[in-house]
Amino acid sequence: MKIEYDEADIELFNMSPEGKAYLEYNEKIGGEPFNDLCVGAPDFDIDNRFGGVVGLYKECIKQGKTWEELLQTTGNWDELPEE
Repeated sequence: MKIEYDEADIELFNMSPEGKAYLEYNEKIGGEPFNDLCVGAPDFDIDNRFGGVVGLYKECIKQGKTWEELLQTTGNWDELPEE
C-alpha cells in the first residue's frame, strides 16, 4: 500500500539516490522503506545481490514485489525467532 508523504518528506527523500529510488518504489509497489540499519536486522547481502538499496528497489519494481516479499522476511527485525 502506497504511503503518503508531505512535501518536506518528499524533498528529503529526493536528496539521495536511495530516497529517489524509494519514492519510485512507493509509487509503483508501496510500502515502508527498506532499513537494514535497525538493530537485529539480518544481513541480506543486498550490495552483492542487487547492487545496493537502489538496485533492491529496482528489482522489486521489476518483479512487482515488496522488498519483504523479495527478501522473504517480515521486516520486523526486533521479533524473536520462533523456536
